[in-house]
Amino acid sequence: MLARVSNIEAYRRWLNWKPLFEDQEEPTVEDFIRSITTDEPSEAMMAGTAFHAAIENAQDGEHETFAAMGYTFHLPDAEIALPFIRELRAFKEYGGLTVTGKVDCLDGKRVVDHKTTSRVDLDRYLEGCQWRFYLDIFGADAFEWHIFEIREMEPKVYRVSAPQTLRAYRYPGMADDCARLAGEFEEFATRMNLPDARVEA
Repeated sequence: MLARVSNIEAYRRWLNWKPLFEDQEEPTVEDFIRSITTDEPSEAMMAGTAFHAAIENAQDGEHETFAAMGYTFHLPDAEIALPFIRELRAFKEYGGLTVTGKVDCLDGKRVVDHKTTSRVDLDRYLEGCQWRFYLDIFGADAFEWHIFEIREMEPKVYRVSAPQTLRAYRYPGMADDCARLAGEFEEFATRMNLPDARVEA
């Protein structure tokens, strides 16, 4: 069985669901399965994908704007790190589950991940499992987020704030934590007869 790290993180969030606002209804198991098996990206998700594509294709040097997939991003007066190795996919076996992830950048033993958001919540990133799996899968020791707050100025045109940087590091028992969560997801996926994840190169 094949699963993406993002699906395992979605599973972890569903198990530990907390409302973001008053009167928000708790998602059902059907809601969760639909969210990971259907391809219905929101505007925020499409903007984030476009921003990643713009960074992936950017050349070294100073930039005032990035553009990709019909989106334009007005950049802050700040340096954006662009390591040489970008958009690299890898796989690792956890029992009967193959888990895959694709890093934005790999710089030696450091994974760099670019995130776009309308509201920065640093605790949410640290609580997640993505960074743990990525360090384990890629054999890295440090995970570094560059978190960009973006605001829509007009349709498909966004202003980007200076990135906030957050770091997390490999710790004893991390691989065991990944294996345990992978096993829980595999049991759930088998019981619910979920299809293998679809992944691009």
